Amino acid sequence: MRILQKVITKPGNRLFYRRWYKISILAIVLVLSSCGWFSKDNTRVPTELEEIEQTVTINQAWSKSAGDGIDNKYLKLYPKVVEDRLFVVDAEGEVTAIGLEDGQRLWQVSIEDNVSAGLNGSDTLLVLGTEDGDIIALKPEDGLELWRTRLSSEIMALTEAELGVVVARTNDSRLYGLDTNSGTVLWQTGRKTPVLTLRGVSVPVVSSGKLVVGFDDGKLAVFSMIQGQVQWQTTLGSPSGRSELERMVDIDGEIKVKDGIIFTVGFHSRVAALTLIDGRVLWSREISSYTGLDVDRQRVYVVDEDSEIWAFDRRTGASLWKQDKLKYRKLSAPVAIQDYIMVGDYEGYIHWMSKADGSIVARTGIDSDGISVRPLVVDGRVYVYGNSGKVEALDVAPLDLL
Repeated sequence: MRILQKVITKPGNRLFYRRWYKISILAIVLVLSSCGWFSKDNTRVPTELEEIEQTVTINQAWSKSAGDGIDNKYLKLYPKVVEDRLFVVDAEGEVTAIGLEDGQRLWQVSIEDNVSAGLNGSDTLLVLGTEDGDIIALKPEDGLELWRTRLSSEIMALTEAELGVVVARTNDSRLYGLDTNSGTVLWQTGRKTPVLTLRGVSVPVVSSGKLVVGFDDGKLAVFSMIQGQVQWQTTLGSPSGRSELERMVDIDGEIKVKDGIIFTVGFHSRVAALTLIDGRVLWSREISSYTGLDVDRQRVYVVDEDSEIWAFDRRTGASLWKQDKLKYRKLSAPVAIQDYIMVGDYEGYIHWMSKADGSIVARTGIDSDGISVRPLVVDGRVYVYGNSGKVEALDVAPLDLL
């Protein structure tokens, strides 16, 4: 089940927040149980994996252990590539630099704080966020701390740096634009947070000096990266239903911007294509997802809330195919590579599907603790960061090319 959270903004009283948070989660579980959500008939049992005819060979280039992973927390700690290095961070604040080519550990530092967001930044700095609301910037060369800035609440997501600005999204639905050289807050803005939300947020996307943000109230907005001013906003999903659970419309999944078009999807909402310049909706389809999507030249690929994978025509939004053999397996966001789509699951497998029809063509076991973060593709090689802190580099080759 996807983790839920109640949002309380009470600066300076983190102990109060944590105690209240645990109580609220218990209350939610009791409510769901009384409503029959956890009854035997309604249990969402992950689909058992079937044997497949493997038509793609997946070769392991290297494997490395880097820290303790997400430490049983619902976190998406994204790896970051800068030049010839891969950087990963675990929940306890251990940052590791790994050589892309051979997987050798180049350096490892600890910030001695619980990490809740990262990694992101630019070629000249790595940024990560903590549960206590700190943004920390490190040098990619050696992990030396460059600056540290305290914000209003737990850091949930960080953007790429552009135009000398990096943006942080906090747990109280605020956005902060920070100067990349000093960490000084240049601007801040935000929205009112709904009473009940899914745990986690989508990472704001930077494109052509604009910042694309999905919020927990179903709104999609574009801001100026430099000044933080709203350029436009639209409603992707509107709350409906009698309970707070039914009325959740969070935009928490991966957002993509391609050729001036925004592709996004929301929980209890829809998948849509909108123009970056003014938010005009080109097409939309009803679908619910908290995971997100990926896009190539022809198709949009979405993992829905039941872990079914859909392909839509990128130009019209027409449905092309659906893959349901991984239903309820708690899939990661999809990633397109060559002629295939990849997803990770709760048992630590990477599943490879044909873009043409969604058929499963290969399967690779990576991390028995599971895979929550989407795989990363750089120069045709796949890098997977598992929940236990295991990192693997994979190369893909169709059998008929061997």
